[in-house]
Amino acid sequence: MIQGPVEIRHLRYFLAVAGAGSFSRAADRLGISQPSVSQQMRELEENLRVSLFQRRGKRILLTAAGLIFQEHARAILRQVENFLDELSRDSVQLRGDLHLGTVPWLDVALVPQLLGLFAAKHPNVNLTVTEISSDDIETALEEGRLDVGLGFLTHHSPNLSYERLSTDEYALIVPTGHPWWNRQLVHVSELHQQRLLQLPRTFVVRRLGDGICRSNQVRPQTVAEISAIETLLRSLAPLNAAALLPKLALRGTTGLRAIRLRGKSLLLEMGILRLKDSSANSTVAAFTELAKAAVPKILGKKLKATRASKNESNLER
Repeated sequence: MIQGPVEIRHLRYFLAVAGAGSFSRAADRLGISQPSVSQQMRELEENLRVSLFQRRGKRILLTAAGLIFQEHARAILRQVENFLDELSRDSVQLRGDLHLGTVPWLDVALVPQLLGLFAAKHPNVNLTVTEISSDDIETALEEGRLDVGLGFLTHHSPNLSYERLSTDEYALIVPTGHPWWNRQLVHVSELHQQRLLQLPRTFVVRRLGDGICRSNQVRPQTVAEISAIETLLRSLAPLNAAALLPKLALRGTTGLRAIRLRGKSLLLEMGILRLKDSSANSTVAAFTELAKAAVPKILGKKLKATRASKNESNLER
């Protein structure tokens, strides 16, 4: 039997600690003091009469009871959010907050136009955009820190809905002066021992690129790993290297071109990610509907512009 009341703040604080694995990191995310988080968690355990946490070194892990409570806490918070959202559905305009996560690739190429369209249609929704990796988007969605995501589709999580909005193709990005600058086509097999700049393996794009190399039985020479995409692209010329990246990586940059590749597994999917039960949230539903209509058009124009720029460069040569 529960000894005392369990309040909404208990659930939010608990999920923050479970996601962060630390009382101090959870406090930073919540914007409150660490002692306050610890006190609320002690109160929660006393009210439930169960232990929810166990210490493993400096890390906080969930007990068996904590894992069960985590699942139900997420469900309860989603129900509360959906209930509050239902109360505002009769309003002329949607209201509330929308937390969007996007991968860096799409932030410049897509997000500004998409946000403009959404804000014009729903001016009373407060938008928050976070630029993070696809893996982090999935984690944040499952922990309730994001409402919706735009990124590359891994189809890894059974709790998420993945909806393809567009596709892109891997290409070999080379700088002016690269020995292959005038090439129109490169077979992936030719990348064996070629100098490449790479993203770290924490990036989905890098792992997919590694998969392409394995499928085509090649092992490039990694000159350096650079986590900032803009820095990576600017470093190609000084390091006399190329990069295996989606065509969208060019994003209107000068002094670089994308050479078409021939080989296996060169396509990747881009789209919208959200919790499977998020359709009841009218704000998420409205953003999803807009993204489905607008994203293919926006990205289609970007890719056409990239191809047109490449053709003009070919004519000049």
